Amino acid sequence: MTATWLDFWQKENEFDDSMSANYAYFLARVEQFIPLSMARTVLDIGSGPGNLEDAWHNRVAEIHGLDISERYNAIARAKHAHHPNVHFHTLSADDYLNFSPVAGQQFDIIVVMSVVQYYRNAAEVETLLAAIKKVAAPGAKALICDLIVEESMLKDILSIMGRSLRQGQLLSMLKLLFRLRFSSYYEVRKKNGFLIIPEAVWMGMCKRLGLNARFVTEPLTMQQERRNLLIQF
Repeated sequence: MTATWLDFWQKENEFDDSMSANYAYFLARVEQFIPLSMARTVLDIGSGPGNLEDAWHNRVAEIHGLDISERYNAIARAKHAHHPNVHFHTLSADDYLNFSPVAGQQFDIIVVMSVVQYYRNAAEVETLLAAIKKVAAPGAKALICDLIVEESMLKDILSIMGRSLRQGQLLSMLKLLFRLRFSSYYEVRKKNGFLIIPEAVWMGMCKRLGLNARFVTEPLTMQQERRNLLIQF
């Protein structure tokens, strides 16, 4: 029985075939904040089935994905078997903030997309920020996306439906929401909820760690109410 978010992401789920619309929205906007080049290396934290790697593998020098799901990593490795600059590493489900698979490496671009809301508490998020600081190259940029900073489930749903309509994806989004309501996702969400961290708490953590951070004003995902944190090293 699926009991936690970690359990949920280890198994086949309703998001397997539905991440592309939100990722396309993100990809169309992200480069104004983190421009790409063939000299840059990328770390994708929470890489899932490799959506970022699909889009960027031939636009950067090297890209490494980290994920707790061996199933997602197997899917991603199969897609990128012929791309020697793309690597996927499995994190321990019991120690997913231990980035030892990329220890000693430094990255110019670090992306954390739609991951933090599944963490257990703010202390874990501060550990994430410290881990990012350790692997960031001088001048690097990190973008932590899709952050829930206030209780806004209804706003979230209305926002994503409105953007889905404008993207011509409303029907597929309605189907997804219906499937989620009658799936294990609903039960896991009801039991575990999402991690909500107010903006002031985010900025306090960044200040304690000596990070130069700001929230970007433009929405980068289809959930307009969620925020996106840019860190400049």
